[in-house]
Amino acid sequence: MKKTLFTTLIATLLLSGCQTPYQSRTTQTRQTQDQLIAQEQQRRMAGRLETLEMEIGRISRELDGLRRNLDTRCAAIELKSEEDKRELITRLTAQLEKLLVKAAPPAAAPVSGGTAYGIEHVVQPGETLSTIATAYGASVKKLIEVNLIKDANRLSVGQKLFIPE
Repeated sequence: MKKTLFTTLIATLLLSGCQTPYQSRTTQTRQTQDQLIAQEQQRRMAGRLETLEMEIGRISRELDGLRRNLDTRCAAIELKSEEDKRELITRLTAQLEKLLVKAAPPAAAPVSGGTAYGIEHVVQPGETLSTIATAYGASVKKLIEVNLIKDANRLSVGQKLFIPE
């Protein structure tokens, strides 16, 4: 009878949905395994995250290096461009001065006082007292003196200068 009672009790428990101690342990084991699996997945994700952060850091450092390299190259190009401009200006100025020297000066005309002879020159854009003096073989000092120039750096386009012979 005890055996029948025990069998009936177990059958009732199974049919009623209650868990036996064995089922309870199996469920706990599954939950523990699920927790371990979840923890392992979490560790793997943390490892992947750390790897990605390291990769981002490496790429960021590489990008900074490329930016510095680009800045250096841009500065070198700008410097070379400025040097080229200065060289070009120097060459053009020299060629302009040669052309002014080669240009035939107009015939000498007496100055209004009638005692001195020279040439009248009309200042053109880009001309300086120095280039004009060089073109006529005169000195800047003499041009300033004869033309009563107060500021040698301020010539006006169209201004007439007397170039003494």
